[in-house]
Amino acid sequence: MNKYFVLIFIIILAGWIFSVEKRLSRMPDPPFQPPLDLHAAARDTADGGFSRGYGFYMRPYCNFWSDAHTHTYLGDLPQEQRNRLHVMLRNVMYELNIVNAAAYCKTEADLAFVDSLGKDAPVWYAAFNDPDVTKLRRYHELYHIRAVKLHNTPVLYGEYRKETVEFPLGSSQMRPVTIDMMVSPEWMSFFGICEELGLPVTWHTNNRYGPSPYNFGGDNSKCWDGLPYDNFYVLGLIEKILETYPGLNIILCHQGFMGYPMLDTLFAKYPNLYIDTSAGFILHDEDYITDAERALIRPFFIRWADRILFGSDANAFWELPETVSEHEIRRHIYNHVHPFKRFIQQLYLPQPVLSKVAHENFERLFNMPPAEDWFY
Repeated sequence: MNKYFVLIFIIILAGWIFSVEKRLSRMPDPPFQPPLDLHAAARDTADGGFSRGYGFYMRPYCNFWSDAHTHTYLGDLPQEQRNRLHVMLRNVMYELNIVNAAAYCKTEADLAFVDSLGKDAPVWYAAFNDPDVTKLRRYHELYHIRAVKLHNTPVLYGEYRKETVEFPLGSSQMRPVTIDMMVSPEWMSFFGICEELGLPVTWHTNNRYGPSPYNFGGDNSKCWDGLPYDNFYVLGLIEKILETYPGLNIILCHQGFMGYPMLDTLFAKYPNLYIDTSAGFILHDEDYITDAERALIRPFFIRWADRILFGSDANAFWELPETVSEHEIRRHIYNHVHPFKRFIQQLYLPQPVLSKVAHENFERLFNMPPAEDWFY
């Protein structure tokens, strides 16, 4: 009789436990609770609790940021005007708390000017047909370049249009433009010198297929439809470089236009691979990251906090540089910087992660002094 009673009790208890677990499984997840400023909890007890409850809502925060992706003037202008436009760009970015940046320079004179200011990281924006190691060493010695910038779009469109180019530049040898140029013996030797000098390569490697109006992106589908390969082939060339030169850090501009699953796999495979936040990690003033979106994105940032650099793609290019007003400049730069900061801020990252993305990773990879952020 006692055994029968115990059996009935066990069955009832098991049924009750099952029903409770079922009800709990149907309950919505608790709302996301953002982390707090590192000092919020300490204020509750410090000084005898005098400030208990003060600023209990304050979030992790970086007062000053560094931008790993900016451009000097891209067109043809007298150097004096180019210098003026760059100073205007930097002044407005400073108003948005961007205290230093990687300044991509296509000309030697731009490199010299940026270096003379002593604020930003001069970056040589090398043409795809110019793997000149002598020039690389000279720029490194004279202008203290901190990285090399490359861009595959002219290569992809050049191959699509069946163009020819002098390669290497200065050789008087004309060759058909092809993406395989970027892993030619000349470029591979160039990457080896970058590794030797400790210079990262920040690289616009791939292009989206279709349009992307939210982040001002054009449509490259016509080009891709006319090429005999796809983005996966281009990525394979970059992987070859990463494997050949494990001490060479490559920063994919615009996240290489890849989503989180592919980046997860690549980061796990290549410790010398990085991304900047430009183009993809953007959020305009009218929009907000949902809890579901944050649940996907935030763990990625935390997991790869050492590999993500804030970058905006801000530039000093204005159609009428001679008459451009301060209002136009502020609006232009605001639209190129604020949406990317806003995206990151809405992730509510822990303070150590936010500090790495906002400026510490930039300082480490570009060998720059710490941002003048006396908080974090």
